[in-house]
Amino acid sequence: MFILNVECPGRAGGYRVVLAHHLPLALIAGGVLLVVALLPLDRIPYTICTFLRLTGYPCPSCGLTRGFVAMAHGKWLAVLYACPLAALLYTATALIFAVNTAALLCGVRLTPGRGLKWRARAWVVFLCFFGLLILFNWLYRLALGLK
Repeated sequence: MFILNVECPGRAGGYRVVLAHHLPLALIAGGVLLVVALLPLDRIPYTICTFLRLTGYPCPSCGLTRGFVAMAHGKWLAVLYACPLAALLYTATALIFAVNTAALLCGVRLTPGRGLKWRARAWVVFLCFFGLLILFNWLYRLALGLK
């Protein structure tokens, strides 16, 4: 396939291969989604950002935690307005959790297809693009005057 290849493990390794491949990502993504869902939206433990304290401006990651918690509590439009990057990262986290959990439940191992097998140059381009997303999100928040 172009995106994902589905492998049904035989007797050699069996379901342990599927567990080793998908359980870590399912636990990490699920843990993040669970923690932000359990945090109360109106009383997020607030830690003063050192960058904010020194400069008076929010750092590039300011708003991501509050955005994740708001997304978990259904405040999608507010997050899209205040911190669009948080909405994108939350959606990616939920997708990672869903794909890995589905693979665990179905007992199949999903491996990257042609569309996801990137060479080093493609990873550099992706990381540069992601860095630009962080920069644009930060500039957007600064322009809005959000802290």
